[in-house]
Amino acid sequence: MKKPVFIGAFLASLLLALINNLVNHRAIAWVGSPEVYEKPSGWPTLTPLQGVQAGIKVAVKDFHAHQGVILGGLALILVVMVYLNRARGAQFGPMLRTVLRLGLAAMFLAAAYPKFTDPKGFAILVAQYQFLPGFAVNAFALWLSAFEIVAAIGLLITIWEREFSALVGVLLLMFIVALGQALTRDLGIACGCFDIEGATDAGETWFSLVRDVTLLLPVAWMALSGGRRYLHWGRNR
Repeated sequence: MKKPVFIGAFLASLLLALINNLVNHRAIAWVGSPEVYEKPSGWPTLTPLQGVQAGIKVAVKDFHAHQGVILGGLALILVVMVYLNRARGAQFGPMLRTVLRLGLAAMFLAAAYPKFTDPKGFAILVAQYQFLPGFAVNAFALWLSAFEIVAAIGLLITIWEREFSALVGVLLLMFIVALGQALTRDLGIACGCFDIEGATDAGETWFSLVRDVTLLLPVAWMALSGGRRYLHWGRNR
């Protein structure tokens, strides 16, 4: 892997965060932290097994709510992959990595949007994790959403498939550690991955943890097996 890609992505995210905080009407101070709230009343304390079960229930509920779109999208992807394999001899590995790159980039852009456009609200959420020293919370909140955007764009438009997959893996590990320590300490934390207001029950928070752990597997495969290629359905270079 090329170290300059990692350095460039980090510097680009810092620049993007700086510009965002200069022009955003929800700008915040770079140093400092919002208030840490009390644990929500009635928030249940779950064992890991109960938490995973609650997370699975949330996943099943979401699937039933959107099963038409999910199944239709998966069917379309499968049809396209079979056609390209038979008609054009495209290999399965590169095709699957293309699908994963598109899906992960869309997911991270969707997750970053509310955080990037509302740094003040996102900093409040970050503070509730009680994981960073107080002076670093605002700066981290500003940087993280920018870094998610840079990683997503890197997956979409660059040839550095392995490097940006590795950066996505780093983001997932950060989320796993943050969620894991919050659940271990029973902070009553809401994830806030796609909505700054966060989860409404413990099951949603556990679902976020299970989802990120699950995503880490294909992302690790991409980082280890990816090639130098733009987003396409053909062979590695």
